[in-house]
Amino acid sequence: MNRTLKFSIGLSAVLILLVGTFLAVGLMQDTNYEASISELIPAPKEEIWKYITNVEDVPNRRNDVVSVEILEKDDTSIPLLWKENTSMGGYMIFKRGETIPFAKMEIVLQESSFKIKGSWVYELEEKNGDTIFSVTEKSEIASPVARGAFYFAGRDSTIQQELTMVRNYFRGRR
Repeated sequence: MNRTLKFSIGLSAVLILLVGTFLAVGLMQDTNYEASISELIPAPKEEIWKYITNVEDVPNRRNDVVSVEILEKDDTSIPLLWKENTSMGGYMIFKRGETIPFAKMEIVLQESSFKIKGSWVYELEEKNGDTIFSVTEKSEIASPVARGAFYFAGRDSTIQQELTMVRNYFRGRR
């Protein structure tokens, strides 16, 4: 057997083993997930609100999002429906849910090429000129392979990423 064929067989075996591992681990994981995270951010809630509601700027903040398409607007400055196109060639369609200006915004993932659905609730509470920033995720991952991948990445990786982006953006701004 020549080297190229051996390499191809070996690489195929590794890929099958990797997908099989994600599948096996994913089958053991619950499809539903819920978690919350909070942190005191040294910024007024109005500034944080402006940052988290700027949907069109998401590609500048997250490497995994290459573009955002606004699908529907209403009379507010926050889009009602938008599509995020990812660096992995997939997409996610989000809808703005319950919104209380400068206090609470719900984002609902309505459709995804990754077979994920869910909602993320962002809450802002003023405390001595700073803001307690909270994110609550309620999600469902239908694909066992995706559940396995999220298990290894950390099921809370999405809300951790959101908190880290806000923390880093406002760090040292005062």
